Amino acid sequence: MSRILVVDDDAPTRESLARLLTAAGHSAVIAFNGRDAWLTLYEGLPDLILLDLMMPQMDGITFLRLLRRSDHWGRLPVLVVTGFSDDDGLVGEAKQLGVTDVISKMGCDAGGLLSAVERTLGSSAPAPSVRPAARQTARRAMACGAA
Repeated sequence: MSRILVVDDDAPTRESLARLLTAAGHSAVIAFNGRDAWLTLYEGLPDLILLDLMMPQMDGITFLRLLRRSDHWGRLPVLVVTGFSDDDGLVGEAKQLGVTDVISKMGCDAGGLLSAVERTLGSSAPAPSVRPAARQTARRAMACGAA
């Protein structure tokens, strides 16, 4: 079981991602923005961070910059889950800061997200199956268009 930090200011998206990860056998920890995520790192080291880019108080790019400068946390894998397109400057900057992958909230499905999580965690096993209800909940929350 991996510990995954979910950072998103949109409550339905954040909770949906946490439920999906929990249903897949992971431990999900949530944070409301980059500042909250930074403080959460002191409570325990996650194996992976799912990060939104646009959030109040501290956005995802600022959090990533701080993370990458850290001797202790600089190598943590980060998957960006965002409503921005590949053409946006923020996505390009996130990639320059070494995120493992960028997943669009628009049209993202639970299976694709879980596959990206498992690839990032280095699991050689296929992504765990998820109950259809959990998959449907995640699909609805992620397709709502929240950035």
